[in-house]
Formats: sequence, structure tokens, C-alpha cells
Amino acid sequence: MRHIGFLPDQARALRLKAWLITRDLACEVEAEDGQWSVWIRDEDHVDAARKEFLAFNIDPDADRYRLAEQAVKQQQRAEPKPSIRRRPPPRRDPHHWTMTPWRQCPVTLTLIGLSILLTALCVRGLKKNGGMDFEMAYEPVLSRLMIVAVEQRGDELWIPTYNLSRAWTHLRNSISQGRDYQLPNHGVGKIVRGEYWRLVTPIFLHFSIMHIAFNLMWMRILGGEIEPRRGILRYLGLVLLIAVVSNVGQYAANGSPVFGGMSGVVYGIFGYLWMKEKYDPASGMSLPPSTAIWMIGWLVFCWTGMAGPIANWAHTFGLATGMLVGLLPTRTRSQQSPGR
Repeated sequence: MRHIGFLPDQARALRLKAWLITRDLACEVEAEDGQWSVWIRDEDHVDAARKEFLAFNIDPDADRYRLAEQAVKQQQRAEPKPSIRRRPPPRRDPHHWTMTPWRQCPVTLTLIGLSILLTALCVRGLKKNGGMDFEMAYEPVLSRLMIVAVEQRGDELWIPTYNLSRAWTHLRNSISQGRDYQLPNHGVGKIVRGEYWRLVTPIFLHFSIMHIAFNLMWMRILGGEIEPRRGILRYLGLVLLIAVVSNVGQYAANGSPVFGGMSGVVYGIFGYLWMKEKYDPASGMSLPPSTAIWMIGWLVFCWTGMAGPIANWAHTFGLATGMLVGLLPTRTRSQQSPGR
């Protein structure tokens, strides 16, 4: 199914649905974040339905719409009521997959804009080796956005040694010895003392042209598929959850804070869409053709080490988180359905 717009109340949504039915344009309407979403079942009908939607918004009280609504109601009363059973809409043909328009995904657009802006603030230029890697300036912005602060001293980086592993050991020893747990004012101690944004902000940092280009391309494609169907708040919550898990997972597993990029989130929303397409077709969400093959293939290739220094743990933790979240709502509905 393809989303074509929002209406402010149920009465207008049902009236438009009746009108579209009389035009042989099968659709569904559903409440979402205080508004009513209009979905078209057949991809081939999207353009015609959008024209009808725009015309309807000009004068929703026109006689033709009221008469269509009355006619559909009379037809429904005359027809015998079928047994109530929720039937998912047909799967979208992957060969006719289309990208969601920009105007329907403001959160995705904002995330892309922040990535470009914050990365640009940290870039001195391209490295002198002739490649596409950025020469990064760690002060004044980059160090404040990494998961823990680092310092550039000459040509070398000073990285705090108080990482998650040492913090856990420190906490465990304090408990076993009955001493107060005193956090230092560096490393992960800064996060616990209030710099919580560091759990998320590494997703905005990119270290080469290819790094930022591919990450933001996939963010646009995959994020745009979720945002209009789940709403701004739920989509933003999903992105933040994946960001925190993938960043913390990468830092805990690798121990180095020098990482960044949107790829952990990209793998997370890919995993979410993958599970929705496979186990919850009623969600109306799907992946572009061959996406699963490319994404899993690239994940495996990166783990071989041949792609260079890659935040593989962020990819893996992000993917696992997205897949789990994608499965949870499906399991909940199944448990509540009678006879299953």
C-alpha cells in the first residue's frame, strides 16, 4: 500500500474513502498521531488517487462527495455482513517499489541534514593521500559529539582509558569491597554525569565522502519507508533506540571511541523493515528489490576486514535491535488474536 496524505478527522476520511470506492480506487483509512491517514492498495492507482485527494481537500462538503458517501452506506447496509476476520492487504509488488516523497519524511530529512552539517563542522579537508577520506578536526565540535571526549595532542590522539570495561570492573570492585563508587570526570564518567547526548551523537559523524554518501542514501530510502507509516514519534523513538544500542555496543566491544556514522541506524531500520515485510505484511512496509542480499552481503564482507576499519559491532547491534523491534508488535498481535 502507498500513503497519499492525512485528513484532520474521521468523518472526512470516511467520506473520501467512499468517494474513492465509487471511482474503483481501493483504499484504507486509519487513525495515526491525531490525524487520519489515507492509503491506496494498488500502486497503479496512486497517481489518480492523489489527484482525487487534492480535489477533495478543496471542497470536502461538495454534493458529489456527500452523495457518494450515502450511496456507499446504503450499499453496505444492503449487503450481508461477512464474518469478522482481519485480512492483511496484498503484498506490494517489489518490482513496483517507489520511494516516499520528501515531504512525508521530515524526521529523515532532519537526520540527513544534521549529519551533513555536523560532519562539515568537523572536516578540515581531504587527506593528502589522494583518497576520499576526511581530515578531521577534533576540536571544538567532534570531541564533544563522540561517545567519550578525546584530545588531539600534536599528531596523536589522547583517548581516555576509563571505558565501559574499566567502569564495570570499578563498580564491581566497589560493591564487593563495600566502598562508595566514585566516578571520574573523564571517559564514560562524563556520560553518567550528564553528557547523555554522547550516546546518540556519534551517528552524525562521518569520516569520508563515500561513508556519508552511502549512509545517507540508505537512510533516505529505508527511513522514508517507515516514517509515514509509523508516525514521527514512533519512528524517532526507533531511531534513537537503535542509535544508543549500536553506539554503546560498538564502544563496549571495541573499546575505542573513534567511530561514527549512520550505518548502525541504517542496519537497524533495515532489520525492522525486513521483519515487517516478512512477518507483518499488514503493515504495508517493504524493502526495495534485492536490498536484503546487498545489506547482509556487505555486513559479511565488512567483517572479513577487507573493507578497512569499519564499525562492525555497530552494524551488528543495530541490525539485531531493529529485527527484534520489528518482531515484537507482530508477536503481540498474534497473542491477542482469537483462535491462535
